[in-house]
Amino acid sequence: VAYDQGDPGSIDRAVAAVPDGLDGLLNIAGVAPSPRFGPVDVLKINFFGLRYFTEKMVDKLSDGAAIVNMSSGTGAGWPTNVETIKAFFALDRIDQVAGFVADHGIGNEGLGNDAAYPLSKQLLSVWTMKASSRWKDRGIRVNAVAPAAVETPIVGDFLASFGEEAAKRIQTFGSATPEQVALATTFLLSADAAWINGAVVPVDGGAIAGRTMAQFGI
Repeated sequence: VAYDQGDPGSIDRAVAAVPDGLDGLLNIAGVAPSPRFGPVDVLKINFFGLRYFTEKMVDKLSDGAAIVNMSSGTGAGWPTNVETIKAFFALDRIDQVAGFVADHGIGNEGLGNDAAYPLSKQLLSVWTMKASSRWKDRGIRVNAVAPAAVETPIVGDFLASFGEEAAKRIQTFGSATPEQVALATTFLLSADAAWINGAVVPVDGGAIAGRTMAQFGI
C-alpha cells in the first residue's frame, strides 16, 4: 500500500486499506534535505505526516503491539531546542508547517537547531518519549533508533547538507549498513524488548557518544 507521507488525505486512504490486528509498526520512511526536498517537505514528511500516520494506525494495531520510529543522531540536541519543539507540537494542521518554517527561519543546511532535518529528528525523538505512555493502557510500546551515517543511496544528500563535520565523523566512526540498523530496530519490535519503552537508542558505532564527550571536553 503506497502513500505520500506529506499528504494527510493519502495517509487516510492508505490506513483504510491496511488490515486490522497488526503486531508492530516501523516508521522508516523519511527524506534527506536536498534540492528536491526543502525544509517544509522535510518537516512534513519526517515528522508531521509520520505522527499523523502513527496516530491513525494505532486502531489497526493489536494490544501489546510495538511502534519503532527511525530517528537520528542529529536529533540528540533536542534539550537545547525545547521552545521550538513545543511550538511545532502546537501545530494542528499540515498546512501550518510552511508558516512555521518562515517564522522560525528554518533552512536546509547544517546540523544546527535551525536546520530542517535535525529539527525533524529532534521532534521525532521527543515525540517518541512523549507518546510512550499514550497507549500504555493497551500495552503498546513506542521506541526509536537513532543511527548516524548509513550506507544508502541518499547519504550524498546528507553530506552535501551537513558539511565537513559530518564527513569527519564518518571518517572517525564509519557508517552502518542498513542491516546493522535493522537488527536494533527489530529487537525493539520484539518481545525481548518488552520492558523497553520511550527509549531513543543510538545505533551509530559510538558517534553520538564521541560528539557528546568532545562537546563537554571529557
